[in-house]
Amino acid sequence: MSSPGGDQELVRDVLRHLIGVVHAMKEHVMSIAKEFDLTLTQLDAIKNLGEPCSQRELAEHLHFDASNVTDIVDRLEARGLVTRTVDPSDRRIRRVVPTAEGEAVRRKLFERAVAEAPINSLTAAEMTKLRDLLAKIAEPVDLPI
Repeated sequence: MSSPGGDQELVRDVLRHLIGVVHAMKEHVMSIAKEFDLTLTQLDAIKNLGEPCSQRELAEHLHFDASNVTDIVDRLEARGLVTRTVDPSDRRIRRVVPTAEGEAVRRKLFERAVAEAPINSLTAAEMTKLRDLLAKIAEPVDLPI
């Protein structure tokens, strides 16, 4: 049976390339995280702190159990990148808030991630074509910056 988009070998080849792009982006982000002395999980936590949130909300964004986020936040707090504050509407809840330093690190991380992304080897015309093709198969996600 043939696929609507072409033969199966072509589909497999395109999938291999898409997975390769995912791996290249992960390696790219891992190298930047390492330069900032962060784990990927810590980087992901910082990425998700555009707005202060509870540890439970952060856990949901990270797809972790809430108890696992405590250690991540503890380490970021020890580095001075986040603080915990009491939620004014419910004193039982602690909000995780990026510090000025944490916000600066967050901004630098993602400026570098975009500026040095592997996709920058394409011309503007190639990027436009690729964006238009990808738009046919997936909705874009918001970037943190």
